[in-house]
Amino acid sequence: MRLRHSPAALAALVLCTIAAGAAATPGSRAGAEAASRFPSFDAAPCCQLCPLASVPEAYNTAFLRSFRVLHEGEHGWLFRSVDDLRTDFGPNDHALRELARLDDALARRGVELVMVVQPPRGLMHRDQLGAIDRARYNAQLAQFSYVHALQRLRSAGLVVPDLERLVYEGGGDSFFFRADHHWTPDGARRTAQLVANRIRAMPEYVQLPRKPFVTRQEGLFGKRGTMHKAVQQLCGFGAREQYVASFVTEPAGESDGAGLLGDSTAPQITLVGTSNSDPAYNFAGFLSQFLEVDVLNAALAGGGFAGSLMTYLASPEFRSATPRILVWEVEAYHDFSDDRFYRQLLPLVDDGCNTRPVLLDAGKALHPGRNEILFNGGGEVRELRSDDYFVDLQFSDPSVHKLDATVWYSNGRRDDVTLEPEQANAAGRFMFELRDDGEWAGYTFLALDVQMDPAPPDRARLEARLCPRVGGGGAATTASAEAP
Repeated sequence: MRLRHSPAALAALVLCTIAAGAAATPGSRAGAEAASRFPSFDAAPCCQLCPLASVPEAYNTAFLRSFRVLHEGEHGWLFRSVDDLRTDFGPNDHALRELARLDDALARRGVELVMVVQPPRGLMHRDQLGAIDRARYNAQLAQFSYVHALQRLRSAGLVVPDLERLVYEGGGDSFFFRADHHWTPDGARRTAQLVANRIRAMPEYVQLPRKPFVTRQEGLFGKRGTMHKAVQQLCGFGAREQYVASFVTEPAGESDGAGLLGDSTAPQITLVGTSNSDPAYNFAGFLSQFLEVDVLNAALAGGGFAGSLMTYLASPEFRSATPRILVWEVEAYHDFSDDRFYRQLLPLVDDGCNTRPVLLDAGKALHPGRNEILFNGGGEVRELRSDDYFVDLQFSDPSVHKLDATVWYSNGRRDDVTLEPEQANAAGRFMFELRDDGEWAGYTFLALDVQMDPAPPDRARLEARLCPRVGGGGAATTASAEAP
């Protein structure tokens, strides 16, 4: 056993030491005398976690908060009490309506959305929980909630593969990594097979050009789990890597990749999602193999459940080569309840005001502090109901990555909007719908301010437009304002 020289490590290990003279040998007189003078201990591994790992307040960084609180399972498994051992899943009623709106918006563009909501890690590997967690974790409730969440998504008109089968079959020892929140290539393969089965039943799939793909094993890759990294920060010691088979998928007969380079046909299926769709796990490759269709992998590591979808919908690739099918891979513990996500995402689908009539239009040079950009005035306040409109803003400086804006209404109410698309390449462009919840829906838009702090670059400008949502009641006339 290897000794880690830190107090936390010493607290987490039981060491055995047998002291003997340098010349003592088993059965010798010197050895017997040494054995009588020194106690003997049996060495055995104690645990993977130090006492500090059970203290919620110790998870005090952005990275560590994602793992609060780690629990030790059997056979080297670690679990997160918040994300892995939760028993409630799925969107609330409001989020479900917003997801249905997203699905409808994509359908108007000729895109069918397929939602891949991963099975919960704790539920898939409940047999690996420690004795205490196994006794108090309500696996039956977790399974019911997850299955019910998938059914609710389907009832809202969304395409959701039969992922319940994964839970019924169980994870064995290889669906997820033992100490990492990602699935293994085996978990990715099993999921891809079910997703492909569902896509093959879609009318859109019949029209797609197909070609055979083959998957081959390409050695092993080691995974030092994200949970082990958290343990390293909390306790001062880590663990060995877990090695799994690595796979590569490519068109049949084109092992040198030349066929892919020479293929000018844009993929008709795009995958967006989390780091679980990283090429290391070959999820996109397995989809290509089972579907016999080239799959564009636009997933984004570290972007959460929304980052890669927002980035892709804002990209030129989505505009110029719109796919027929969009596969959205997300983790089950997301509840889809972030309103800012939908307020930004829905205008993105239709490229904002570029495809809509413009009601208010202003271009302004920016200065430090508050900048009034749009104003519903000029002698007459028009009836611009909040639930009918969205705002499209373009900064001349593409490096602007944060927006602090205030929407004013004619009754004096204000809505402060802060957007930080840290994982999306905003290129200085932001858009969001005006509020449509509760009494806000009927308020009349009056003005839009933007706060520039720190000061904007010299000659920085902002072009702003107010446009009606699809199906909104706004008129198609345009009011423009230009200021130096």
